[in-house]
Amino acid sequence: MKRWIVGALLVAAAVAVALVLIARGGPGAPAPRAPVSVEASLSPSALQFGDTLTARAVVVVDPARVNVASVRLVPRFLSYRVASAVRGVQPDGNSATLTYTLGLECLGAGCAPGRPQVALQFPPALLRFRTPAGTDGRYAFAWPGITVASRIDDADRADPYASLRANASPPPVSYAVSPEVVEDGLIAGAGLLVIAAGALLWFAFGRRREERAAVPAPAGDPLGEAVRLVRETAANGRRPEVRRLALQRLVTELRAAGRTELAESAGRLAWSNGPPSPAGAGELADRVDREMAEP
Repeated sequence: MKRWIVGALLVAAAVAVALVLIARGGPGAPAPRAPVSVEASLSPSALQFGDTLTARAVVVVDPARVNVASVRLVPRFLSYRVASAVRGVQPDGNSATLTYTLGLECLGAGCAPGRPQVALQFPPALLRFRTPAGTDGRYAFAWPGITVASRIDDADRADPYASLRANASPPPVSYAVSPEVVEDGLIAGAGLLVIAAGALLWFAFGRRREERAAVPAPAGDPLGEAVRLVRETAANGRRPEVRRLALQRLVTELRAAGRTELAESAGRLAWSNGPPSPAGAGELADRVDREMAEP
């Protein structure tokens, strides 16, 4: 009885080991007949415009004839773009299985069917690889065909604007400030600027005429007129520039009269660092009158 139990256990162990070896592709597993074989699928096989399409390629290679790490999938999906890609590698002893899962999507006009439904066939995909000896190789395979259905009918395609859910007309024009008000304000402002410029010009030329009239033409006694003018500019609060001009005229008349010392005093007062003061001009006029009165 015990021997039978032991024998059964040994047989069960042998069967389990054999199953594990077969599952892992053990030494007894047969090698692939071809260096590369591919099973390609697209799901769903029928979809509407805008739906996501899943492309799956299961690639079985013979590691003895193909460098597994060098295998690269080069697909072509027309206007569809690859939104996601997953690559998996599963060694199986005498073979290796590579799984490519690609998420495809397209919302552009190139993927929109122009009729209720169209059959779509992607160009063949290409597998690139190298052999253990370093030679480049390639393997092309085809994707199955699919059907893409439109989401609109013939009436919608004939009048695409009839189904718009929003009012596409522009809103009425509105302004924070009316353009007419802005225009009137600009015109009024320009007029005020012109008036202000004219007033400034009138004021500037009027002052010039006043300064010219401040020094009257000599009449009778030139020296006496010069003294009188200095005294007037000192008494009525005229501008320092007018007072300086009156003093300079006095200098000229004093030199002409041979009064050199008085002329130098008048010149120093006229052209000192600061403007000639009214008090200084009055004192100078009094001094000239006193000296001119002396015999």
